[in-house]
Amino acid sequence: MKILSSYLVLVAVSCYVIACTHPVMEGQEKAFPLGDYAYTSYDKDGAKVVEGRLLITSVESRRIGAEEVPQIKGNWELKKVGNQEKIGRQVGSGDLAGSITKGEIYINLNPNISDANVFLRGKIDGKRFHGKWTFSAYTGPLSEGTFEAIRK
Repeated sequence: MKILSSYLVLVAVSCYVIACTHPVMEGQEKAFPLGDYAYTSYDKDGAKVVEGRLLITSVESRRIGAEEVPQIKGNWELKKVGNQEKIGRQVGSGDLAGSITKGEIYINLNPNISDANVFLRGKIDGKRFHGKWTFSAYTGPLSEGTFEAIRK
């Protein structure tokens, strides 16, 4: 009976240790570099729309279902430099929130608004974060273009 009790204790301790370890996922996401980024967005024709800065203040791991997903937080300050009409709320300042999924970075420049959001979707290459921006409403995308953000 003592041997059986010893095995049960060993199994229980082993299960506890395994449950408390952080699994290393194959192809785990590279951490998004925190810091200040010089940001410029362009319309479909390549003309500048806005420029300014994005500040990434934190990247924290958050569990969504069975997956650990890096959550991005920060703020932005942008000014309009072009004469385009439908560019959404990417002028002035505000908070941002996003995530990293399968190597792509998704950022919402208007996380506290349920309609008329500006979304950034891109990748990091060294100090350069670049991709596509989309101004989207309940009805779908209203305008889009490209962006580039260079870490200072």
